[in-house]
Amino acid sequence: MKPSFASTTLAGLLIGALLLTPLATLAESTSTTSAASGSTATARLDFTVVIPAVLYLRIGTGSGVGATNNTTVDAINFTVPAGNVGDGTVINAAAASGDLTNGAVTVRVFSNVGSNVTLNSSVSGQLSNGSGDTIPWAQIGVAAAALTTGTSGYTNGAITHPTFSATTGAGTATTLTAASKLVRQEGRWTFTYTNANVVPAGTYGATVANNGRVTYTATQL
Repeated sequence: MKPSFASTTLAGLLIGALLLTPLATLAESTSTTSAASGSTATARLDFTVVIPAVLYLRIGTGSGVGATNNTTVDAINFTVPAGNVGDGTVINAAAASGDLTNGAVTVRVFSNVGSNVTLNSSVSGQLSNGSGDTIPWAQIGVAAAALTTGTSGYTNGAITHPTFSATTGAGTATTLTAASKLVRQEGRWTFTYTNANVVPAGTYGATVANNGRVTYTATQL
């Protein structure tokens, strides 16, 4: 006797339901069918949290760790009064210089990679006026101090500025030590012009072509 259409269809539906059942039971469950006082039923979940490895450096204007990169390059400008050329009078930067004004900038380094970080500066040559005259980077003074208001979770203090190269390239790096596998340090640098040499008139630096840009690099060790 041939199976009826109805029985064939029902069998197919039952087989389909059985095949689909494993896909529907993605969460674990147990059932106690003779439950009484003190009976238990258990189920479990597996959790995963992925934390990305981050190395973050801010010098001057910037945004928070993990935020969109900030491309602002702050300018530090000095104008020597005519009566003080090369007389050793320290010249402060213009009021609008740096994100903290008057030649001061924010310095912030974050790393969760687990090891120390070095911070270094690099220059493409001595400050030039484009006419063959130069001012050495040793004439740029840097005072390190804590920020007026610190950021929660960061060590706020004087971060040693990496010494500028006397010629071209990288200077002398500063090492930031990891604590509990984290580097979270911040501070401020205030730049001045020591004005120790008498030099020909002109605008020194200001452009990349005249070696006016310093590049800072944080390196994970």
